[in-house]
Amino acid sequence: MDQPEDVHKPSGLAPAPSETNGLRRVPDKFPTVALWILVVELGERFTYFGLSGPIQNYINNPYDPGSDLPGGLGKGQAIASALGNFFKFWAYASTVIGAIIADQYLGKFKAITLSLGIYIVGLIILVTTSTPAAINSGAGYCGLITAMIIIGLGTGGIKANVTPMCAEQYQSTEPMIKTLDSGERVVVDPELTIERLFMWFYWVVNVGALSPLITVNVEADVSFWLAYLIPLIAIILAGIVFLAGQKYYVKIPPRGSPIIDAWGVLDIVRKEKHFRNATPSALSESGRLDRYPFAMEARYTDEYVSDVRRGFMSCKMFIFFPFYFICWIQIWNNLISQAGQMALHGTPNDLLQNLDPIALCIFIPLLDLGFYPLLRKWKIDFSPVRRIFTGFLLASFSMVYASVLQHYIYMSPSNSIHVWIQAPAYVLVAFSEAFVIVTGLEVAFTHAPKNLRSVISALFWLTIGIAAAICIGLSPVSQDPYLVWMYGSLAIIGFVAGCLFFLCFWKSECSSLKDEDIVEDARISMHEGTVGSKAA
Repeated sequence: MDQPEDVHKPSGLAPAPSETNGLRRVPDKFPTVALWILVVELGERFTYFGLSGPIQNYINNPYDPGSDLPGGLGKGQAIASALGNFFKFWAYASTVIGAIIADQYLGKFKAITLSLGIYIVGLIILVTTSTPAAINSGAGYCGLITAMIIIGLGTGGIKANVTPMCAEQYQSTEPMIKTLDSGERVVVDPELTIERLFMWFYWVVNVGALSPLITVNVEADVSFWLAYLIPLIAIILAGIVFLAGQKYYVKIPPRGSPIIDAWGVLDIVRKEKHFRNATPSALSESGRLDRYPFAMEARYTDEYVSDVRRGFMSCKMFIFFPFYFICWIQIWNNLISQAGQMALHGTPNDLLQNLDPIALCIFIPLLDLGFYPLLRKWKIDFSPVRRIFTGFLLASFSMVYASVLQHYIYMSPSNSIHVWIQAPAYVLVAFSEAFVIVTGLEVAFTHAPKNLRSVISALFWLTIGIAAAICIGLSPVSQDPYLVWMYGSLAIIGFVAGCLFFLCFWKSECSSLKDEDIVEDARISMHEGTVGSKAA
């Protein structure tokens, strides 16, 4: 992970376009300090999924120590799905709050530290109100709601900031020519490095997401409070490691009012009809610069307008993502309940959700070390739009499988179909994540202005919150006898949304790439001019 290619002998200068023709592109190595930040993401995901794994059973099933299915509150599947989706909605919607606090007031490091403290408080409440004594006294339900609100706020603050802070530890922005031990000259591409960093970042996320392998077994064999105590310990340890590395982090401080500035740019774009007309150079040429006081400030540059344009384009892409995530969310609630209707043979009904992170832990290295290098070698452009479209299709296929399986569950004797027949539904969703979520995170970071990276990342995560809110509305049909049609409808929605996404953005991606090539050529020309003046 740290050194993907055996690369040495840097040339020391960014290459001219003519020098890179025909050269293979490779990613650079990751900065070691990024590993400290990955630890907090590992701990947070271990905590989030570790406590989320048992929640469906905790809410759905009544507290009965003699039952095969563990339970706590006995509220039924519809309420369990609704509350589980509320938790997801709040956790991901609160990323916007965490992003604003970081970008505008505290900076990412302090925002993450504050969020860790909030997270710990929420978990303490969850642990203390999920004991048998608290459940029997009626404190479990109120304690769960309170804990969900507090934990969700902590989750949002971490999710909005840890991804861009990790990527910011890699500071190189220009491609470099280097020579391998074999003598081959290659281009070390920062864009590929960021792409690889996000893939391995998400790999770490899914290592953390394996925590339900522990917590659901503890829930089934011992108790819920002990299952929730394990994530509490994990987040405390992650916080200690994160704080221990604070002297070595690259910390980009908050810069005034970036959200207000971006809104000001968009207002000028609206009045001038296009981003190209809103640059200060274009406004000067047209004699309209003095109409906009903000455009005459030093921070309002052509490059900043271009950055806002890229961020705006990524946000337009995110419009379709909730339709993907309503399929993705099913593996964390309704498919767990579906497993409860099948022959378990000693397998906890909420264990199979772990197939998702297990599949990703295998699939991501295969993509990074095998599939993507092979495509680059064959000069096949598997662009972000094509990757995301592929992910939509895979999620749709997963819902088709779940719908057909639910049909056979209804047609067969009770608890007669083996639970492991569910496995393909989880694996297909896992494969889809590697294309949709990893690429979405990459787009959110690379297309965002530097002072808005947390906000754009938060808007990506917000799409999960929107999907969870939609799923809350689906709660009345998230129960028998409507589940076949519910899964089938989600399959259609995912497929149609994926096709619309591709139709909307594949042409704009091509034109965007052309624009970026022009900008890159200009930057290289400026760099060569600077080098030439220094040499003179």
